[in-house]
Amino acid sequence: MSGRTVHRGPRGSTRGVALLEVVIAMALMTMCGLGLLNAQLGLARHTMASAARTRAAFLADALAEAAQTGAPASELWKSRASTLLPDARVTVTSAGGAASLATLMWTAQRDEAAPDSQQAAAGCEGSVGVQAPRGCLSLAFAK
Repeated sequence: MSGRTVHRGPRGSTRGVALLEVVIAMALMTMCGLGLLNAQLGLARHTMASAARTRAAFLADALAEAAQTGAPASELWKSRASTLLPDARVTVTSAGGAASLATLMWTAQRDEAAPDSQQAAAGCEGSVGVQAPRGCLSLAFAK
C-alpha cells in the first residue's frame, strides 16, 4: 500500500445521528397509530350508540302502534324493552285528548347523553341528574 489515507470527515459530530432519526421516526409512527386507534374506537362507540337510538325509535313506534290496538300488545312491547335496550324504562302517558306520549329511557354510552342537551325539553324528564348517563326518546302519537 502506498501510504494513502482516506479522509472520512469528523467522526465525533455525526455519531448516532442515524439512530436518532430512527427513534424520531418510530415515535412519529407510534403517535399516528395511537391516533388511528382512538379514531376507530370512537367510531365503534358512536356506532353502538346509534344502534341503541335506532332500537329505541323502533320500540317507540311499536308501542304507538300497539297502543292503538289494545293494552296486551303494549305490555308485551314494554316487557321486550329490557332485551332491546340496557336498563330500559318505558312509559306511555296521556298528553290530553287523543294524544299520548311514549317515553323510553335507557343506560347510554359514556359519550352519548350530555346533561346540557335539550332532552328535558323533549319530554324526557329525569334524564338529567342521574348518576349513569341516560339516553332518552319521546314519541307523541294519537290514539
